[in-house]
Order: sequence, then structure tokens, then C-alpha cells
Amino acid sequence: WFVSLRGGLFLAATAVLVSAAADGIGGGQHVATLGWNGVMHAGTALSLALVLAALRARLEAQERLARTDALTGIANRRAFFETVGLEIERTRRHGGPLTAAYVDCDGFKDVNDRLGHAEGDALLVSAAQTLRGATRAIDQVARLGGDEFGLLLPETDAGEAEALLARLQRSLRAAMARHGWDVGFSIGAATFLTPPASADELLARADELMYAAKREAKGSVRLGVFPERRAPRGAAPSP
Repeated sequence: WFVSLRGGLFLAATAVLVSAAADGIGGGQHVATLGWNGVMHAGTALSLALVLAALRARLEAQERLARTDALTGIANRRAFFETVGLEIERTRRHGGPLTAAYVDCDGFKDVNDRLGHAEGDALLVSAAQTLRGATRAIDQVARLGGDEFGLLLPETDAGEAEALLARLQRSLRAAMARHGWDVGFSIGAATFLTPPASADELLARADELMYAAKREAKGSVRLGVFPERRAPRGAAPSP
């Protein structure tokens, strides 16, 4: 269970040899009996190794499916929240900024209504591939449900997030234009300078900013920094 299939087969073969050697040293058994015992031990040990390897492979496949969005192939909501929680804990230990973003497709319902659900599914797959291809290996990209995607950007401050999200917007527009889909993407991003209390707090801030972006100008990016910077007491407010 804990080693590879090759290792399991090696252990099975070793067990058979040890058993045969023990029988031979003990003596008093006919050669045919020793041979039969060896065959039975080999069959049992090899079968056990193969069954355990197949069972583990099936279990790992089921775990991957439970954490993967079936349509787009990227992480699903469950996997995303788990990763956010782990990243918050890492940030508490080591410090540094942390950014999360909500990405919502503007006009997705219209594509579904006019062109059909198959075309809508193709749009979501294209958006997911674009987001995954335009982000770093350390970033997490997930489909949170419907036409909403989540981004987790570790060790990313507001300036870096703003530049990255601007590139994402350009990449998404180009991908949609290639297919003739008249849609846009509203993005809300929350950068935490100190770790948030929970994954729910981090993502709630990003979600609020995404809806603020949709209200103000669909297809725009709204970025917030938390805790919010406040002007020193007695200082004049910024123009």
C-alpha cells in the first residue's frame, strides 16, 4: 500500500523466496510439495500486491474527481477553499501578502440562451484554460460554480495583483474574441496584508468587490487592500 507496484511485486517475490527457503531448510517435504507450496505462496502474494495497487489507484482517482470540476478540469469549490485555508495558515507562519479574486462572466446567460448550453460549456472551458495558462504555477485557479471562477495568488501584493489581473483581462478578451463570444469578465480582488481570520472572510471580501465592479462598470477590475489603510489622525483626506 505504501510503496509502488514495483516495490510491492519485489516484496511479494522476496516473501515467496523466504518461504521456500524455510521449507527447504526444514526438510521432510517432497519436491512436488515444495513446488506446490511455492506456487500457492507466489499466487497469493502477487495477487495481494496487484489488488492493493489497483485499490489505491482507484481511491486516488476518486479523490482527484472529488476535488476537480468535471467540466473544466480545474479545481472545484471544495478544493479551492481547502487550499485557501492552508495558504492562510502558511501566511500566518511566514508573513507576506495574500490575494484572492473572484472572476464573473458578464453576458454568459445570453450566450447560453442564444447559442445553447453546449456553446456555454465551451466558453467556460476556454475561460478556465485561459485563466490557468495566464497564471503562475503557485496560483490556484478554480471554478466556484456557474460562471464564477476563483483565483488564489500567494505572496502577491496589490501592485502585483493589479498587473496580473490586467493581463488576465486582456487574455480573456482575446480568447472570447477568437470564438466570437460577446462577453466580458468582472473581477474583484482582495489583498490582505495580514492574514484574514478565515477563508470565508478572504473570499467574502473578493466577492463583494466583484459585485461592486459589476455595478460600476461590467468588465472592470476592483481591487481592495485589507486592513484598509486609514489617513493619520488630523491629516487632510486625499483628493
